Amino acid sequence: MFSLFRRTAAEVAESSLKALNMDGLRGWQKELPMATLRTPKDLEEWAIGSDKDIGGFSEASLDLTTHGTAKFHGRISLDLPVNQEIKQSGYAAIRTIPKAQTLFGTPCWDTSLFRYLALHVKGDKRKYFVNIQTDGVVKTDLFQHRLFLRTPGEWETVMIPFKDFILTNNGMIQEDQIEMFRQKVKTVGISLMDRQEGPFDIEIDWIKAINTEFTEGDMDRVPPPSSNEKA
Repeated sequence: MFSLFRRTAAEVAESSLKALNMDGLRGWQKELPMATLRTPKDLEEWAIGSDKDIGGFSEASLDLTTHGTAKFHGRISLDLPVNQEIKQSGYAAIRTIPKAQTLFGTPCWDTSLFRYLALHVKGDKRKYFVNIQTDGVVKTDLFQHRLFLRTPGEWETVMIPFKDFILTNNGMIQEDQIEMFRQKVKTVGISLMDRQEGPFDIEIDWIKAINTEFTEGDMDRVPPPSSNEKA
C-alpha cells in the first residue's frame, strides 16, 4: 500500500510540474520518447512471450548486442503442444511492461499530439507486426500494423501513422473498428506470427511518437513563410 501511495505522489508531482511548465500550452513538439533498448535496465521494462507459454516449441529471447542495442531473436516452431485443445502454434512477441498503477490508474503515454509511431530497427525478411495496447475496457484488444522493412539487414527508421493501426483481438481483425484511444497508450511491442518455421532476428534501438516538420498530430502543420514572401 505504501508503494502505491508513493507512486501516486510521484505521478501527482510529475503532473504538477507539467502544469507549472505549461506543457499543455507549448504547442508543437517533435517527438515523445517511449522506449529505448540500450541497457540492462531498459530490458527489465520488457516482457517476452511465445507459444512456449502454452506448451509450444518456439524459442524467443531479448538480449543486448555488443554495439548497444537489443536483439529480439529465436526460432519459430509450428509443432503443436501436447494439449489437444491448442489448434495453432508458432508465434513470438515482446512488449513493454505496463507502468505500476497509482490511485489514478495506470500511467500511460499520451500520443494524441503526434502523427506517427516510429521505430529504429534492423530486421530480417520475416513479417513482423507492431502492437499497441491502450488502457481500454477489453484487455485483449490490440491495435496492429505490419512492420514493413525496406532494407532488411540494415538500420532504418520505420514511421507508421497511428491512424493506420487496425483493431484486433486474439489475432483476429475486428469487424467493428474503433478509433485508438491515443491519449492512453499502455504498451507497445513487436510480434512475429507469419506461420513460417525457422530463425528470426530483429534489432531494436528505440521507439518514439513523432511529428515531421510538416505535421502536428492529425493536423497538417503549415510551414512558416520564407523571408522572401510578402506579408
